[in-house]
Amino acid sequence: MNLFNRSILPFLMVATFFDLFLVGCLDAPSNPDALKPVESINVLIKQKGSSYSTQLKVHPSDSATIRAEVVPDNYQDDLSFEWFYSNGKKDSLLRRGATYTFYPTKGATKDERAKGESVIPNKLIATDNEGNSLSKEFSVIINSLPVLADSTVPADGDTLYGSKTSAFLFDWYSYDMDLNNGDTLFHTLDIDGVKYEVGTLMQVKQSGFEPGKHKFRIIVRDLYGDADTLPYKKFYVIDTLEAK
Repeated sequence: MNLFNRSILPFLMVATFFDLFLVGCLDAPSNPDALKPVESINVLIKQKGSSYSTQLKVHPSDSATIRAEVVPDNYQDDLSFEWFYSNGKKDSLLRRGATYTFYPTKGATKDERAKGESVIPNKLIATDNEGNSLSKEFSVIINSLPVLADSTVPADGDTLYGSKTSAFLFDWYSYDMDLNNGDTLFHTLDIDGVKYEVGTLMQVKQSGFEPGKHKFRIIVRDLYGDADTLPYKKFYVIDTLEAK
């Protein structure tokens, strides 16, 4: 059974008498047993607590499962799948099957490494029972989550003294295990529901506060869209000019 090629049956027209008959054949429904070609092959990935996604990004803190899917999906069970690690010169077979579980961290056990379960595949080959094959190369991104430290300025419940023109300091700290590998962190300062994109800064000054209660929080995101945030912290402003 050839899933990747569809044979074309020639029609032989021997006389004008058969023209009407030929048109009727072309208008008739196609043979229900005729195979349509596999249009594409997709790679999806998931980790604990998430669903399968075509965004091939994993965190190093947990194992991940990668899955092969073909379009149309009704041919899924008619294909065999092989997962490879390719270095550009050699393809090393890791496992056969529609799914493959691996460990993104270097902390995999000796037994897991021996089974190839700590190796991340980057090539998939699907083959039908006539030997026709379709390959797909891909890349899995391992990304650590950014983290915000709980300590901020102002701290939760602080009272700030000044006037509407006073520039109050907002200070925080974020970090990411991937910073030494080219990742970058971007910050959003949310004050009273108004968001200020401050980029890579972790310290800014802001003025224009009316006397009374206010709230703020920090949101940090990395290059791959992973994010962290803290609950809103409240602070109070007392206008020293009004107090006089």
